[in-house]
Amino acid sequence: MSKHKLFTIILLILASLLMIQLLNDGELNSNTSQKIADYSILLESNSLVESKFITDPYREGLAVGAAFALAITLFFFYLAHSSKVTLLLSSYFFIRALLLALLLNISFTRGLPFYLFTKVNVSFLLVAADMFLFWFTYVLFDTNKLVPKLSKSLKIFAFSFLVYLPISLLLEIKISLYLGLFTHLAANVFLLILGFFLVKKSERLAVLFITFIFIQFIFSIVNSVSLIWLNINIFAESPYLYSISFWLSGFFTIFILSRGYYYQIKDKQFAQQQVLESTLISQKAQEELLVLQEEDQEQLESRVQERTLELNIALQELEHVNKELAEKNTLDELTGLYNRRHYDQKMIAEHRRSRRNLTPLSLVMIDIDHFKSVNDSHGHLAGDQCLVWLATKIKACLGRSTDIGCRYGGEEFCLILPETDTAGAMALAEELRLSVCAQAVQFQDLNIELTISCGVSTYQQEADALPEHLFSAADKALYMAKDNGRNQVQQQPLTEILSFQGIINE
Repeated sequence: MSKHKLFTIILLILASLLMIQLLNDGELNSNTSQKIADYSILLESNSLVESKFITDPYREGLAVGAAFALAITLFFFYLAHSSKVTLLLSSYFFIRALLLALLLNISFTRGLPFYLFTKVNVSFLLVAADMFLFWFTYVLFDTNKLVPKLSKSLKIFAFSFLVYLPISLLLEIKISLYLGLFTHLAANVFLLILGFFLVKKSERLAVLFITFIFIQFIFSIVNSVSLIWLNINIFAESPYLYSISFWLSGFFTIFILSRGYYYQIKDKQFAQQQVLESTLISQKAQEELLVLQEEDQEQLESRVQERTLELNIALQELEHVNKELAEKNTLDELTGLYNRRHYDQKMIAEHRRSRRNLTPLSLVMIDIDHFKSVNDSHGHLAGDQCLVWLATKIKACLGRSTDIGCRYGGEEFCLILPETDTAGAMALAEELRLSVCAQAVQFQDLNIELTISCGVSTYQQEADALPEHLFSAADKALYMAKDNGRNQVQQQPLTEILSFQGIINE
């Protein structure tokens, strides 16, 4: 998200607040603390309505001041480093600090911008905080690459929160509170699910993220149960409980951000160390060559040959190490096929070559049918064995060195077939499907029957067609195969995808 979009959202929120202020009344209410109490209690229980807020201005001012200081510190960090993550985190903690101030009965009557927040209910601030937390998660983990399907849901949730904010101001306080609590609870559940998927993808910060969300989820459960079923507003009677929740989430979030920077620095240091070691080897070899030049001609020739041989061996070893490192970055560790990163790079290169040489380029999408039931019935070790077995079948079917097999993610695979038309790709996919059906996977004393569904599409010099359009066509063909009963091969013309997206006219 760009800075302009984020600032536009903030302006929309402030404009909504100002609209509600003008609709309600044009004069400042002198009894501000009573309004804060109204927004804090929000229940019809006599014991709560009659309760009095006993405040300690120094203690509460310190708690709220520290909360705002955290938000401001992160904002200045953003100004210094231009990091989107810190800007979203600063906005998140600013909203949480406002909510803490309301619950602690802090008066904002000395300034109009702050007074407006005394008329915003707890539900508004809860949902606004969740909205910024969702954007923070989206940017921090780059969910578009790691979990693209959940990433779309994440963006839809965030947009829904933005739409809900002005609506919540028009609802009755009690209804708005229950909706806000339900939304906050649903947001935490969704983030927990997202966290588990990130752990499955071996994201380094995922465990810390799940811990942070789980703590916030526990506070949400306790508050919701006590409020709805026990008719007790815990945060109203003991607002310092929210202070504890705020600082726990604050510490965990800052720790996650710090670990992220730590991993970036470590990766950069590791790369620099490798470059430095290579440079030192080259410098040492050059120094030895200079020493050899000062010796006798006969000794020089003999030693130059010896050192040159050693240098070549060292360079070959270094080249071998670099090649192994490059392969590790492009190979899937489980199946031995190429990984998603190599697929993205190779697909762009093959698309350009196909367009330049005027040759067809086919893409086959493969998915194991009912793979989840294999994991559920026989365990993940059996599932891994099935993935390795299928990868072996794929390697056997790819007869040409130019054909590329990749593990796209989970149980999905891709075949990049240069200079192959639709008929050839369909034939290869059908051959692979029959080979999978003909033999069961052997795992311990089990025989696991597998089938696959395949989707095929071919690029044949269609105007304005990009690699992602070819992928969309093959993916649609795969879903056609699944919808028609699985264990089959379907093909989708690329022109239909381009026509549907308005790129060309049929």
